[in-house]
Amino acid sequence: DGAYLFGGCPNRMDPPSSFAPVETFDRVTVSQGYQTVTRGPGGPGGHVAFERTAPVLTEDKPYKADVGGGWNANGNTREGYADVAAGSHGAYVRAVGATKEADNYDDGSGNEIRSGFSQRSVDLTTGYETAGGTSFSVGAGFARVDDALYEGAAMDAPLDESRTLRGRMAVPVQNGPVSEVRADAYVTAVDHVMDNYSLRDRTAAMAMRVDSESDTYGGSLAADLPLGATLVTVGLDLQRNQREAQRYSGMYDSNVTRLNSLMWPDTDIRQFGVFAEGTTELTDATRLVLGARYDRVDTELGRAGEVVAATGRSANDLYRMYYGTTGDDRAENNLGGLARLEYDLNPATTVHVGLSRSVRTADATERSMASDMMAKSWIGNPEIEPEAHHQAEIGLQTGAREWSVGAIAYVDRVSDFILRDTARGQDGILLSNGATVYRNVDALLSGFTVNGRYRFGGNWVVSGDATYTYGSNLDDSQPLAQIPPLEGKLGLAYEADGWSVGTTLRGAMKQTRVDSDPATGSGRDAGETPGWLTQDIYASVDMVAPFKLRVGVTNLFDRTYAYHLNRSNSFDPTEVQVNEPGRSVYLRVSATF
Repeated sequence: DGAYLFGGCPNRMDPPSSFAPVETFDRVTVSQGYQTVTRGPGGPGGHVAFERTAPVLTEDKPYKADVGGGWNANGNTREGYADVAAGSHGAYVRAVGATKEADNYDDGSGNEIRSGFSQRSVDLTTGYETAGGTSFSVGAGFARVDDALYEGAAMDAPLDESRTLRGRMAVPVQNGPVSEVRADAYVTAVDHVMDNYSLRDRTAAMAMRVDSESDTYGGSLAADLPLGATLVTVGLDLQRNQREAQRYSGMYDSNVTRLNSLMWPDTDIRQFGVFAEGTTELTDATRLVLGARYDRVDTELGRAGEVVAATGRSANDLYRMYYGTTGDDRAENNLGGLARLEYDLNPATTVHVGLSRSVRTADATERSMASDMMAKSWIGNPEIEPEAHHQAEIGLQTGAREWSVGAIAYVDRVSDFILRDTARGQDGILLSNGATVYRNVDALLSGFTVNGRYRFGGNWVVSGDATYTYGSNLDDSQPLAQIPPLEGKLGLAYEADGWSVGTTLRGAMKQTRVDSDPATGSGRDAGETPGWLTQDIYASVDMVAPFKLRVGVTNLFDRTYAYHLNRSNSFDPTEVQVNEPGRSVYLRVSATF
């Protein structure tokens, strides 16, 4: 809903998507690659937007409600949601609530995987749209996860909480050089706690707890300018993220009060950007999109010089030890842009070619992490340069009434790729003790995605997609870690009026291009990952109006498998792969009033 959220965990236990229950959003938009300069800096791999739209209400029916729930047998996951809206004469109020409870699940071999949690969220939005098209809305959201368990990690999260305030406005202009003006603003705050004792039997010598928080403020202002055959969008955006994380230790679970590390030493990253993007109709079948943006990034580490009594060292001391630098204030001036030509071969077929440059600045962890644990230390690099991605892509989208095919291929030459690495005295790293460090390398990323759908026999539908990524560390002549192999799925369904049945095959090839040896590389891959193939079956039916039922079985043959792209554990130098759930029966019921 226009608000940007950074997770509160230094070890990425809470990515932003974990605060967004998908079933409560009207639209989830996934854009592959760098498609626009208007959504902020960075985002070379793509953009995901979770959006709720204004409810469509009438005088005859000034309300609407969606409710639903479900159950998964493997993990005993129970969930439910309610989405209620009411309004009149352009004004509305919408309330959304969701809850989810899960126990640990079993993988295909019957091994219990620590994965239980308790989650709940609530969101309230009120808005108004005039007859002339002017609209505005304000909203507030709250989400909380309790007792989240993490397989393969040395800590669990007894608490993770987010709060959001946001506002949006759009004003169409009838006369003048501007056709519409849009503005939005938001504040998000995340509090996170993780420890190694409250949700598990402690095996480490010391009890440890990390208290962290991440506060983000931002907004944007944009205007559309029709200039003949060209529609130009100009604007500015700003964002400020403040993160702080403190690790405490103690001999006993009840006395974890000794400050051990300033993991995020009051890290403040401020970004201000200006952008312009235009789409020109060159001919009836040809369009040219051009965009450019400039971003100023300023960073400050407010507590980098503070000495931690338990170690006698500050974050600056750690930066000097590993990089020969300190966490002084720094600034970046980043330039990005894109050019894309689209051509309609016929009314059903469009091809495009595109070139882009996008710049991703380092986040708080890459820039300032200061986890002081001797050989297990994890140290950010205050002098890390931003990643500059130079991408070329070509794509095709075609189809007819009964079928469609899409494909995109790309190559991305990355200058100053931010590599999470292992300290072994390599160029730019002063120590060789196996700690986790960050450095810049040149890299190459390339790949493709294909998807298709075909309806035959009136009710039968076959669909599928596949994606492949190739990643190479050009400086060290070895693969990049955590790059998935060829993956995809193939589905067959029978879709009738009011009901459907189907099956889906999902799988991945074996990944042999790995960076698994910390003596010569980052060691962030656990090793080669075997290929796998699973099958799901499902059925859905419209029951007595307004109820709908969906049932199915995932991983029908109870395969044991893991994705190569998998979580890593910063508190244990051994990288792990967490197996996915084994066979599970599920049930979903929903109703719209």
